[in-house]
Amino acid sequence: MRAATPSPALLLPPDVTERLRAELPGLADEMLAVIGAEVPAYARPLEGEFGRGIRRGVQEALQRFLELAGGLERPDEPGRAAASRELYVALGRGEARVGRPLDALLSAYRVGARVTWSRLAELGLREGLAPDLLVQLAAAVFAYIDEISSASAAGHAAEQSQLVGERERRHEALARLLLGEAPAGLVDEAVTVAGWTPSVTLTPVLLADPDARRLAARWDERSLLLPGEGAGPGRALVLLPDVDGPGRAERLSSVLAATGPSVLGPVRPWRESSAAAALVLRAAALQSADLLPGGRPLRVEQHLAALVVHADPLALAELGTVRLAPLEALTELARERMTSTLRSWLAHHGDRQQVAAELGIHPQTVRYRVGQLRELFGEQLEDPCRRLELALVTGAGLERG
Repeated sequence: MRAATPSPALLLPPDVTERLRAELPGLADEMLAVIGAEVPAYARPLEGEFGRGIRRGVQEALQRFLELAGGLERPDEPGRAAASRELYVALGRGEARVGRPLDALLSAYRVGARVTWSRLAELGLREGLAPDLLVQLAAAVFAYIDEISSASAAGHAAEQSQLVGERERRHEALARLLLGEAPAGLVDEAVTVAGWTPSVTLTPVLLADPDARRLAARWDERSLLLPGEGAGPGRALVLLPDVDGPGRAERLSSVLAATGPSVLGPVRPWRESSAAAALVLRAAALQSADLLPGGRPLRVEQHLAALVVHADPLALAELGTVRLAPLEALTELARERMTSTLRSWLAHHGDRQQVAAELGIHPQTVRYRVGQLRELFGEQLEDPCRRLELALVTGAGLERG
């Protein structure tokens, strides 16, 4: 807000200006006393840096207003207004740093305006100032208070933004150390620097970046957010504290059901969250490759077998080449048909009705195809170790988690 600089018609007579200047020290003390009595946040003694800042602000407000109202501001002081404004910006920043809302400071300004106007009115009446000048003077007082209030609001907002940004940077640095399995001493130091209160457990969740930020902000102030770097473009990993607390698992399920695709990791002691996060990122990679289901919250603990199977793609591919060699002589269509039948037969432990229901074919067709498989694979289908390997290379049962 721009300063409400008094117009020439509003200028105080020189003798009135000098009378008021003489009363400034007493007026400042009166304002501080009334502020302390009426604004609870400032009821404590005005000592130290806090007290000096408030007193300096009151004195500057009175002196500055007197310069404007008395026409005493000199053209050769272009930085005077900026320096004055910066004082009130600094007061707003100070309130944010100590964790106070802006209400107390703005209340103090309003109290100061009331006390100032009361003293001005008394002086004006004694000096015989015209009523219209008194009215305009009152408007100038409160316009000036609006100006310094605006400056403090800007300072408060800027400091809050800076504090939040610094807090987020420190929390992100802590998350990177946790997930990077840094030495305990280094992690403890980062915990102290970040002002983070350790939770009992942490649970990693991978979401689209906006969803992750909303979840971190609403879940718990101890949530740790790690955007990008391994999470994939536009995604973020958030470490949620104490998901296993009473009612919190149900709350999380409800929240995730309303978000986009997500991957939920296992609950782990907070110092052991690195392994859980690694599982989440691996599961997300398999999901992107269509090896795990998508479109709903994916719970890593329901797909651990798939993570094991796909942990070494080269070994899995080689095992598939060796164990599915009996199908190589078939046409592509026949090979696909027999592979899907083998997968379902292994997953359902040979139950023809379930295989038929899954594949949408008649049970007799299942019987015929299984007969062909027995001819192709021979005794392999009776060997528990070979059956396990065939289940691994066909993915039998993995999609069920």
